[in-house]
Amino acid sequence: MELSFNGGRFVSLNEDLNYREVLDNFPTAKILRIMTYNISKNQRYDALLDALKRTEADVQMITNVPSRMTEYYDSDAGRRMRSTARQNIQIYISKLNPDNFPGKFTPLFNVHNHAKLIGTENILYIGSANYSNESADNIEAGVLIEDKNFIQELYAEFFDKVRGDSISYFDENFSAFQLFILSLFAKFKHHHHKMLEDLYTDYMRTKMVMADSIFMDVSDLEALYRDLDELNSVCGAADDTYDEENENYNDDLEQLKEHFDGLSIEWLKETISEDGTLYRLVAFDTENEANDILQREYASEAYDENLDTYVEKAMDSAAEIYSSLHDAFAEESEDFLSEIEKILSALEAAIHFTNRWKAAKVNPEIDNT
Repeated sequence: MELSFNGGRFVSLNEDLNYREVLDNFPTAKILRIMTYNISKNQRYDALLDALKRTEADVQMITNVPSRMTEYYDSDAGRRMRSTARQNIQIYISKLNPDNFPGKFTPLFNVHNHAKLIGTENILYIGSANYSNESADNIEAGVLIEDKNFIQELYAEFFDKVRGDSISYFDENFSAFQLFILSLFAKFKHHHHKMLEDLYTDYMRTKMVMADSIFMDVSDLEALYRDLDELNSVCGAADDTYDEENENYNDDLEQLKEHFDGLSIEWLKETISEDGTLYRLVAFDTENEANDILQREYASEAYDENLDTYVEKAMDSAAEIYSSLHDAFAEESEDFLSEIEKILSALEAAIHFTNRWKAAKVNPEIDNT
C-alpha cells in the first residue's frame, strides 16, 4: 500500500519520545489512533496510558502481545513459553481494561502487528517507537506528519483495515450488546426528560400529571417511535451473547429478557402514531384549526363589524377540540409515563447486567494459553 502526503518532518529525539508533539495534542483531539508492537508491562504508573485517561477523544489502540505464540509445544521450553505468555497476556488485559479509562477507549489485539503509529486528527507520528515508556530510552526514528487529508486517508485505508482483522477486548457480541444498551439508555433518558419538561408538570407535587399546555412536537414523537423500534431488538441482541459454556450467565440473561418482554412497546407506538391520542394532541394546531372553522362555517357571515364575533366563535370551537384531545390522552397519560419509566428501569437492569458480567466476557481469543 502506498499513500503520499505533503508536509512532514523527520524526528529522532534524545531521551524523549519522538511523538511528544502528538501527546501534546491529546487534550484537544477528537480522535486518537495508536498502533504499537507493545506497551509498558512492569511500571506501576504508566504515563502513556495515563495520558489516554485525560482526553475526551475517541481512542482506538491496536497492540500486539509479543510473548503470545500461535501454539505452545508440550515440552519444558513450550511450557515455559506458555507460562510467560499467560502472565504477559493478563498484564495487557489488566492494563487495557476499558473500565480503567473514563473516556471512550477501545483496545484491540493483533498478534501480527509490528507497525507503530500514534496520531490525532491533526498530527501523526509514524516510526520505530512503540507506545511504551521505554521508547524514550532507545534510539528511535520516525516522521511527524501534519497533512490532515493524508492522516484521514491513512486511518480509513490502513488503520481501519488492521482494526477489522484484530481481536476485540470483549467478546464482540457482548461488546455490541453493551454499546447498544448504553445508546438506548441515553436516548430514553432524553425522551423522559423532554416529557417532564414539555408534556407533564409536578403541579400536584406528589406525582407528575399532564400539563395544560403541551410543548412537544411531532418530530419528538417520530424520534421516540424510531427508538421504540430499536428497543424491540434488545432481546435478539441479548440472545446473540448466549454463552454455551456458562449456564449462570445464560440464566441471568433470561431473567434480563423478562424485563423487556414485559414492556408495552406496541401500545406506546400506537399512542404516538398518527391515529394515537398523543400524536393527535401534539399535532393539533389551535390557530390553524380556528382559521379552518372560520372559513368553513362562518365565511359568508364573518365580515366587517361581525368579524371579531365569528373569530371568537371559531377560536372557542378550536379550543373545545383541543380540550377533547387533551382529555383523551389525559386518561392514558399516567400509564404512558409509567411505561417510559419501566423502559428506563429495564435498560438500567441491562447496564447492571453487562457491568456484572464484563470480566467473564473478555474475548477468549486473546488468551490462547
